[in-house]
Amino acid sequence: MKYVFRIVNALLAAAVFPAVVFLEFLLFRVSTTLFDAGLEETISIKFIFDVITGKEEMWHNLIFSDGGGVFTWPEALDPIKSKLIAVVVLFAVALVAALFVFIWSIFSNKRIPVLAASGLGIASTVAMNAVFNSAAQPLMDGTINVVEIFTSNWIVGILGNLVKVDFLGFAGFQNAIIFLFAGIIVWTLAFYLVEIGEPKEEKKKKVKEQKK
Repeated sequence: MKYVFRIVNALLAAAVFPAVVFLEFLLFRVSTTLFDAGLEETISIKFIFDVITGKEEMWHNLIFSDGGGVFTWPEALDPIKSKLIAVVVLFAVALVAALFVFIWSIFSNKRIPVLAASGLGIASTVAMNAVFNSAAQPLMDGTINVVEIFTSNWIVGILGNLVKVDFLGFAGFQNAIIFLFAGIIVWTLAFYLVEIGEPKEEKKKKVKEQKK
């Protein structure tokens, strides 16, 4: 059973990475002041990779200066720069926690580090979501004009004055991360509950195995 425990934990931890890449990452909803119409879209990290590599040519040329692949930080985002950095750091912590659980589950039967790392993964993901919501608020209430982010493109500059960001937030990938970490915790605690009802001899045997 110890191998089943470790394999399932490793698979759940590994599932965090494809979930992050392929599930919907950002959700944004915009409307125009000219008439009653709006647009709602979601993007994934895979889409962002495609933008960076130039596979999404229109967005690549819009975001990277002169279409040359050099990213220029928009000065309009300076007021929320520290929050965006915090989001990246918290995101990295969640990924490192998943990687730790995956590697640890391959080499060890000990469960406390798995529980601790999974708890850290959930906490960092929840904090990441809260910080991002806070960072997105100035874009939604008009404190930061979304047009100024694309000042290098005069077409966007003209049209952007008529555009309002109604919603900007994570699209659901964060829920998948929390669900997977929670699954690891529940799976691990289930083994503790099973062991409570086992004979003392069997418990001693498992304790010896976990120390290996």
